[in-house]
Amino acid sequence: MEVEAAERFQAELDLLLAMYPDSLSFSAKGRELKYSHWGDESGTKSPAVLTLRLPDTYPLVGFPEVVSATGHYKEYLRSPTQAVFSSTEAPPGEEVLDVLLLAFRDLVSSREGPSQKATVQATRETESQGMSELANRTVIIWLHHLLNTNKRKLALNPSMAASRVSGVTKPGYPGVLVFSGETSAIESHVLELRNQRWQAFQIRYDTDNEGVPSEIWRFKHGVGISEVESMSDVAQSIVDPQHREVFLNSIGVK
Repeated sequence: MEVEAAERFQAELDLLLAMYPDSLSFSAKGRELKYSHWGDESGTKSPAVLTLRLPDTYPLVGFPEVVSATGHYKEYLRSPTQAVFSSTEAPPGEEVLDVLLLAFRDLVSSREGPSQKATVQATRETESQGMSELANRTVIIWLHHLLNTNKRKLALNPSMAASRVSGVTKPGYPGVLVFSGETSAIESHVLELRNQRWQAFQIRYDTDNEGVPSEIWRFKHGVGISEVESMSDVAQSIVDPQHREVFLNSIGVK
């Protein structure tokens, strides 16, 4: 099955690279496909960018995962893109990448309008002022292990403003990461960590998949990200008892 999946995917990839030579790239290391759509030739807008992660057995088994998606004005479209892809009629075991790329282009185009840039800017200002609960996101990540010093430092120090992400990390076997904060900062930090080499990297809980407003989790150390020694320490660092229960259930303690 693996040989057939690899051969079919390579044929599909070759065709897509021929169709979009300047817009498509594939990283075999992370099995990530990146597609950029400019929308016009004027160069006045930033490209809309979609990043997909493909299962090892695609296209025979498994569906591409949306890692990130942004529009022409840097608006975050991961959730809308996931919704569009979920409604796409694609028979199991068939090549779907071209269909998904076209669906993403249609989604981006449908959001275009004369006031789009002003709308996006207004939304960002609202989010930065903490007025939109939907702008918040919390993730719980399970790792087979977290030992590498550089990875531990990266987990503790997001490239984006650290004040926009709070959380707790636990190194060792297994490794656990809990991050909460603005959606854009969380998405950026998780993507940066995903791009490292991991034996296992599982998002056990993600409020972005719940479809309801999410409050930022509070931690006893305050803002920023802190490293602790044990699972018990992670649980105890979470202030809200309900959030603590979510964490324990997510990692299988309860």
